[in-house]
Amino acid sequence: MVDKYEIKWTRESKDQTDKIIAYLLKNWSEKECKDFLDLLLHFEKTISLFPKTFKASSKYKGCRLGLVHKHITAVYKISYRSIIILTILDNRSEKEK
Repeated sequence: MVDKYEIKWTRESKDQTDKIIAYLLKNWSEKECKDFLDLLLHFEKTISLFPKTFKASSKYKGCRLGLVHKHITAVYKISYRSIIILTILDNRSEKEK
């Protein structure tokens, strides 16, 4: 049986997620917002079971870059039995991949 890692969100990652949700609600619809939240939940489940699924980052030392959506990447760090999501990046404005 695979052990699950606990997922922890930093204040910054929560704030970035809130900004994305606000943007979706303002410019799109509740359906797109729900779809985004579903993608985040799927991402959490994936990294909690397989934390090394996504590639290591050269810009953020000791971290990994997890693709949540083609426009959204999560920067996370694996700690002892937990995963810390440090921030959420908008791929349309970030250049590191």
